Amino acid sequence: MSYILMGILTVTLLITVSVLKDKYEITKIIGALSWIALSLYFIVEFLVIKASTASYNFLKQPMSDLGVTICGIDTYELAAYEICSPAHLAMNWTFTLTGIAVFTGAIFLHKFWPDNKKTKTATVLLVIFGLSYSISGIFPADINFLVHTFASLPGMFVQIPALIIIGRAIKSTMPKLSKWTYFCLSLNLLSLLFIFLQPVFPELPGGLIQRALYASIWLWMAVTGVVLLNKSVKRK
Repeated sequence: MSYILMGILTVTLLITVSVLKDKYEITKIIGALSWIALSLYFIVEFLVIKASTASYNFLKQPMSDLGVTICGIDTYELAAYEICSPAHLAMNWTFTLTGIAVFTGAIFLHKFWPDNKKTKTATVLLVIFGLSYSISGIFPADINFLVHTFASLPGMFVQIPALIIIGRAIKSTMPKLSKWTYFCLSLNLLSLLFIFLQPVFPELPGGLIQRALYASIWLWMAVTGVVLLNKSVKRK
């Protein structure tokens, strides 16, 4: 029932946010706060790891393991080791809400970017990024490995062109934020490179690299949220 509720909430909020995006000035503040709230993710993850009754190595294991709903070995494809995460429901809700925060911020903060087809494309890509992450919580790896995996794949790539577009679009109007965008993009690309190198160098810390991939974007969003929130408050 909880996972059905996650799905309904995700779809409902996506529609609601899309409808309200141009109607109220306060949506800018809500969007900024949504992105700032992403900084709380790793606090929740730390607590879920602490609750794990099987040994969990955050340097090696993927984030998805914390959302696995059953205990044992071979709980899903590629997991030939023991997993037991009693707080899996809290983790999957966190995955879902993280995705919601991402697409809420992307839609509500679009007003800050130059209004053209490219920035609209960037916003759509960030919405896909958010939905990709929400789906990983709605469909844990042990419940539906294929949906969980294939839905997560866009979240590894779509943010790249989105940040390039936004970085270019705000180069003259918000030069410092543009530089910050490119800095975080560089960290993201470096993380993605290491993910591709994992089959060749299996000793690389896969769990840490995966976290760096997402954290580089959440960090960009959190700081960008602070900057845009300040702009929104000053305009009042």
